[in-house]
Amino acid sequence: MTPRAFGKCLDSLGYPHFQLWEHVLSQTLAALKEHDHHKQMWTTADEVIRRGEEVRNWFLDAIGGIPRCDEPVRATLRGVCEREKYKIEKLILETMPAVYVPALLYVPNDDTSAHPAVLFVSGHHLDAKAAPEYQRVCHDLVMNNFVVLAFDPTGQGERVSWYDPDAEQTPSFWGVWEHAYQGLQCVLTGTSIARYFLFDALRAIDYIQSRPEVNSDLIGITGNSGGGTQTTLVCMSGDPRIKAAVPCTYVTSREHYVQTGQPQDAEQIQYGMTKHFVDYDDMFLPYAPRPLLIGAVEDDFFNPEGTAYTFERLRHHYTLLGASKNVDCVLAPGQHKYCRELRQAAVNWFRVHLANEEPCFVSLDDKEIPTLPVAELWCTSRGSIKKEYPSVRTPYHLTLETIPKRRHKAPVNIRETVIDTLKIQRRLEKRTNLFPRVTNEQKYLDHTIFSVVFISEPGIWVSGCLVKPGKTSERVTVYLVEGGTTKIEEILAAINSELDSGESAFIFDPRGTGAVKCEEMSVYSGPFPNCLLDTTAWISWLAYCVGDCLLGMRVFDVLRAFEYLRTKERYKHIGLRAVGTEPALVGYLAAALDNQINPVRIEGLISSFEGIVRTERYRTDFLPPLMVHGVLHHFDLPELRDLFLHRQCEISTSTVSRCDL
Repeated sequence: MTPRAFGKCLDSLGYPHFQLWEHVLSQTLAALKEHDHHKQMWTTADEVIRRGEEVRNWFLDAIGGIPRCDEPVRATLRGVCEREKYKIEKLILETMPAVYVPALLYVPNDDTSAHPAVLFVSGHHLDAKAAPEYQRVCHDLVMNNFVVLAFDPTGQGERVSWYDPDAEQTPSFWGVWEHAYQGLQCVLTGTSIARYFLFDALRAIDYIQSRPEVNSDLIGITGNSGGGTQTTLVCMSGDPRIKAAVPCTYVTSREHYVQTGQPQDAEQIQYGMTKHFVDYDDMFLPYAPRPLLIGAVEDDFFNPEGTAYTFERLRHHYTLLGASKNVDCVLAPGQHKYCRELRQAAVNWFRVHLANEEPCFVSLDDKEIPTLPVAELWCTSRGSIKKEYPSVRTPYHLTLETIPKRRHKAPVNIRETVIDTLKIQRRLEKRTNLFPRVTNEQKYLDHTIFSVVFISEPGIWVSGCLVKPGKTSERVTVYLVEGGTTKIEEILAAINSELDSGESAFIFDPRGTGAVKCEEMSVYSGPFPNCLLDTTAWISWLAYCVGDCLLGMRVFDVLRAFEYLRTKERYKHIGLRAVGTEPALVGYLAAALDNQINPVRIEGLISSFEGIVRTERYRTDFLPPLMVHGVLHHFDLPELRDLFLHRQCEISTSTVSRCDL
């Protein structure tokens, strides 16, 4: 007889595959609705200003501050493209030592020495600053006598970290994937990859101000998608040099967006943003009441209904500030791009608020605006900063500098430190009744398999298969493996000798795994790198935003499994065996917190969190569900060894390096 763990819907008990999503979503929506109600009660400008200061301070703290560099931006001219009415300077900006940023400066062909300027920040396009869509925006701006600086964000254009020009092939690992990958390293140090996007933009403004053709008091910023994100980051920083902003195809409302189940990019997510009630309208309060035009398109995945929702709130805030004419919104036809209608609206917004001119510009159709081949706008000889400057520093290298300088010695209260860092103290204090139930009983060889479900915390069911041998036993081992109870046949075959010796086994599924695995709602699913952005990854980031930790939740589930076996099943001796990167980490942390678990056998544990940060191409199965914000400020895995003293332990670690990007 082939054993089975659970039938459909946990043997008709219920449908568990959205429960983790709903658990985190409900916390998110409750916080956002609470703050939205509070904001509707604002009646004075002081309340808006005070909130803007709160958001700015929270934001800068959440990203780990802005990197410091007091030296002027060094610019190297690498060529000039002459157009009929303007020129394009091809530049490499050194924004800090060994950080090289390819950039294009569009300069009108006239003798005026005091042009207003616009910083164009690129969205998630492989060609970045040189993408034809973005060339058209810069063309329209420079034709209206704006100096325009466009540059490549990290991970895009000529700044793709893992592009090998000698292979003469398009890189497959760039943009959102590279940002997510390096962003996980930032999380472990308590920072955010957003700080490097913001730093690039602020240093670009430094360079713009140094140009003699520019009126340094008249600078604007615009971009769409990831460029809309960067525009928003600059506004959140409150930098006073930006006098007009046009974020496009990014601004929606968090309430509307999160309900779609779509992921977001690492630079768009800051730790505790939901806990601190930060919605899209809040992001612009450090910038208000300066001129703000929100650009949106009708068929965007950044919900236009959310854009309208946020615009109404911004209009309320701006009205309280006495600047209702300084905020507007344009909804253009089409899908997610910086389209003709948005170009036209942006140029006219800058004409009014930077150049003091009438908003009378009419943009041409896309095909009528000349663009250059991407390679002609390269600022390097082969289209790769990494090829031109092998010693270039990327966010990986900069994050190394944020690793806390701490003694690698366990704190005296290491157990409490782990509990606090994993965000499970409240869960431990408010443990509810497990209400365990058996959904199915079956015979397998000489053993009996009980399919068990219990409540780890309100709204969260977890599952397991308790395998009892023919004779009574006081000893049980908890098994944590990839796939959990869905792999029961393979697991039983592997542990047959243990079962024959009279030891019970409990094959356990922490939340979101095995029989209670999350239903995929994202188009990003499957093998690496899509798993950086799949549904479980997004749930991890949503929990991160509410100041929680999915890894901690799963560790708590295992602690509850130990509790179930002790209190309900009356086992006197509980052991643990965990195999695989994620099960090993969850199991190791749970066993560290429960000193009665003995023996402990762990296979495939990462050697340390710090090792992940220090390894440029770290293992590709270290994913968002394993991240812990700022863990290196509190503890690392080797420091937990003393918690295993006087126990039988076999803990094997695996390398953090895996060069298969």
